[in-house]
Amino acid sequence: MVRLGIGMVVAAVLFSLTGCPTRPTEPAPDETPTQTTTPTESTADAGGSELLPEGDPAATGEPTGEAAVDRPEPKPLPPAVSAEPLENPEPVEAAADPAPVARDSSAGLPNPLRGGEAPSGAEVHTAIQANPKVRSDKRGGKHGGEPFDPIKENGPIFVDWPKPKLAMVVTGEQHGYIEPCGCAGLDRMKGGMSRRHSLFRYLEQKSDWKGSADQGPLETVGMDVGGIARGYGRQAEMKFQIMVDGMRTMGYDAITLGTTELRLPAGELLSVTANMGDGRQSPFLSANVALFGFDAGLTSRYRVVEAAGMKLGITGVWGKKYQREVHNDEVEVIDPAEALENVMPELEEKADYLVLLAHATMDETVALAKRFPRFDLVVTAGGAPQPPSKPERIEGTDALLIEVGDKGMDAIVLGLYDDPKQPLRYQRVPLDSRFPASREMHLLMVAYQDQLKRVGFAGLGLRPVPHPQQETNGAFVGSKKCFPCHEESTRVWRRSGHGRAYQTLVDLNPPRNFDPECVSCHVIGWHPTKYFPYDGGYKSLKETPHLIDTGCETCHGPGEAHVNAEMGSDEELQRKLQQAMVVTKEASEQRQCMTCHDLDNSPDFDFKTYWPHVEHYEGEE
Repeated sequence: MVRLGIGMVVAAVLFSLTGCPTRPTEPAPDETPTQTTTPTESTADAGGSELLPEGDPAATGEPTGEAAVDRPEPKPLPPAVSAEPLENPEPVEAAADPAPVARDSSAGLPNPLRGGEAPSGAEVHTAIQANPKVRSDKRGGKHGGEPFDPIKENGPIFVDWPKPKLAMVVTGEQHGYIEPCGCAGLDRMKGGMSRRHSLFRYLEQKSDWKGSADQGPLETVGMDVGGIARGYGRQAEMKFQIMVDGMRTMGYDAITLGTTELRLPAGELLSVTANMGDGRQSPFLSANVALFGFDAGLTSRYRVVEAAGMKLGITGVWGKKYQREVHNDEVEVIDPAEALENVMPELEEKADYLVLLAHATMDETVALAKRFPRFDLVVTAGGAPQPPSKPERIEGTDALLIEVGDKGMDAIVLGLYDDPKQPLRYQRVPLDSRFPASREMHLLMVAYQDQLKRVGFAGLGLRPVPHPQQETNGAFVGSKKCFPCHEESTRVWRRSGHGRAYQTLVDLNPPRNFDPECVSCHVIGWHPTKYFPYDGGYKSLKETPHLIDTGCETCHGPGEAHVNAEMGSDEELQRKLQQAMVVTKEASEQRQCMTCHDLDNSPDFDFKTYWPHVEHYEGEE
């Protein structure tokens, strides 16, 4: 008979953050590869399609009358500079304050998390070259030992596309995934606001459209079907502020309110979604949701966006099924169909291309589209985790149905053309490491992590709770207490990634060692998926240095009673507490390891492959 030694956790060597953005494709341990292919250098298709037969209503029309919202002309592009991703800086001491970021309130967008200031354009802008050769991101953490080619893995984009008249970038359902976590292989993960911003830049600056004499700047319209926020509490509110600030920087024109946003306090939501102080209109809209009531007039029902000689009428709704998940007396909601009945006459009069952003289930989205067949484009939040490679038309209508996927790992780009034979093209764009880091988004991430550090765990409203095993096992004591009796397990642990888990957070750029969503899997004494501390768990490097890293008690539970019993002579008590600390291989495979090594944070994790790297058994006497 054998039992697991308590000097070691039982998950795989490639640990990762819980709750940071991510997903496919899978990492392999250690070096940062170099990627030199361009977004179009391949023959396989990532998910693009050339659509729409002659006479389709998606063909562009001539504008008539005046738009409700005048959209500024595209800004001239600055001279192209290196599109290389941000390099990882020198290691940062865990307890040290990050270097201050120079700010200039005369440029960019104000952000309350930066004291109402914004970084200056000169300091933050990194233009993407017209046909950039990009490498996978370098922002710390583990990377694959083998070169990773995101284009080979996920396919090329915009193959054989002529230059569109207008490009619409459609996203949604990001659920707080601000960027891939990076500690399990950033190069192989998808998603993140930094890469999305680089996509906008790439489209605006691309100069090798097939057979197009006009290679000047391309106008883009950004639309989002909601689901930006995640969870509750102060950290969720702070992250929502940062993400909206980033979307404003990207130039989003329309964002509908979704379920996760409407769970936030109405006052907090209004402070983020209200019109800008300089007179610019907020991109947030909803035909059937109004913060503090429709009479207050604080929530736009629709927008008419002028771009590339077109007038796009965009509205949004919140589905009835999702409404059951939120109860907020400060938000007035009406039936989606009733709201669209009120909005459609104005949209049809003012716009020539109509878009519905439906934060609703697939069934409800399709039903609304059939009831209101005048829409040219219908976007749903109720699709599959990955958008399809080709879109579908909604039966009985001319509307194209667009799905956005999950956690912001893909974006949809729709190109509109003055070509009656093919007025629209569709491309699913995987937000992978072909896109370099955006300096603007990086500075927002720095501001967010700095705010988390300044506020602290207590300021975020995190309060310790008793560990489920506390009554039996006592308090946390730290891994060093285990070393004298469990020498072989200690050697295994020190060779694994678990033995340097905390330093992984410190080495990221910016560091994440003050972020509860990251700390929870990299220290002792936290719930790995709910992001709160247990009584006596890790507080800070200064107060609890013995509880850093993914240590013995992370998986085996608090060890105080066991340690004390081993110092005494009560053999029956010793056996009882030894058994209380045991975690079997079967339990590890079924649930223990996956609490941190989930698809979001360890997409390459395979228990059978990585278990041998951390396996530790100790025979019973």
